[in-house]
Amino acid sequence: FWVFAMTVPNERNSSIMLWSFIFAVLEFIFLLPAYNKLFDGLTQIGYLYENTSLFGGNKRVSNTGMMRVMTFIFISVKAVLSFLPELADMTNSTYDETLSGTINLYRFIGLLRIMAFIPVFIVGGVWLFFMISYFKRICNDDVLQSALSERYASSVLPKTGMFIRRGFSMAYFLAFIAFAFTVDIRFENINITPDFLAAIFFALFFIYIGKHNDLQKKEWLPSIISYFSISVVAAITEYMFFDKFYYGAIIKSDEARNAYIILVTLNIVKCGLFVWVLKVLYKALEKTILLHTGYVLGKKHGGNTEDMLVGKVHKDLKNNLQIALVLALAYIASDVCFDFFAPKVNYMGFINIVVALVCIGFFVKAFSDIKHAIDTKYMLE
Repeated sequence: FWVFAMTVPNERNSSIMLWSFIFAVLEFIFLLPAYNKLFDGLTQIGYLYENTSLFGGNKRVSNTGMMRVMTFIFISVKAVLSFLPELADMTNSTYDETLSGTINLYRFIGLLRIMAFIPVFIVGGVWLFFMISYFKRICNDDVLQSALSERYASSVLPKTGMFIRRGFSMAYFLAFIAFAFTVDIRFENINITPDFLAAIFFALFFIYIGKHNDLQKKEWLPSIISYFSISVVAAITEYMFFDKFYYGAIIKSDEARNAYIILVTLNIVKCGLFVWVLKVLYKALEKTILLHTGYVLGKKHGGNTEDMLVGKVHKDLKNNLQIALVLALAYIASDVCFDFFAPKVNYMGFINIVVALVCIGFFVKAFSDIKHAIDTKYMLE
């Protein structure tokens, strides 16, 4: 989509060649080091623990080494052959072949792509078969699995702070995605980022963060269900309105005016429910701040001074969060204003997006500060 939408029509073939080369290079830059580190880690595990899968029962015969070579071959073949057929565009000339002496290979681009696809498909299939077999052997290696389970139980599970940090990091990411989906990006007056997607990610946020701060499902589920439901209805109503009418029809047609009033009413109700979601979000984060930020774990010495410092940390984190919530209310107000003034003021959409980005920016800062405080508390665990 991006290749064809962002290029001039007569340059599309060259764009495909360019992007094929870029993605081939990116595969070499990112995939090869990633797999290399994966197999390095598996090799170290093979030397540290007794096993019959990583080295085939003999450290001179390495299953892991064989898979490393096969992976390198597969990535190389895939990257090179994905790009190679597109070089035919360099012969795609408007000149007469009989005069230029150059054969226009691009006439056969379909055949060239098929000829490149077949070996990639074969090599990929062989690689996938051996990779699945390799990991099956690891999973069925009882000696290795027993040793790893014992080490995990003794060294990893006691570190609860690590799981708290990971859980909040995931919750932070989900909240960011949720807020991003609240921004109305419109194509032909239709919002292509409907708010019910935000409701889904807010639900996932509450699930993740609830694992570590005792947030009960009954505290957040009603608000999410309500917000999701009204967002679906509002999205359908908006699509039906703009499928039949346009903004100019509101002042010309009673039917259009009444339909738009229904749409605006639904959006106002949706904004009210979003405030409810934000209220629950604040409570969830407030619990997280009180439970998982403050003194460094294992270094609490007691005393009024230390308690005062912890209290100041909590207060600063809550203040940042409250500022973000105030800006969120301004963002919600701009959403309502958009519905009222968009038919007459063309730049209302721009104002709405600017306010949304400012609001999201402050939420990112508030979440980042909380994350840093959580990491600090559990850094010595």
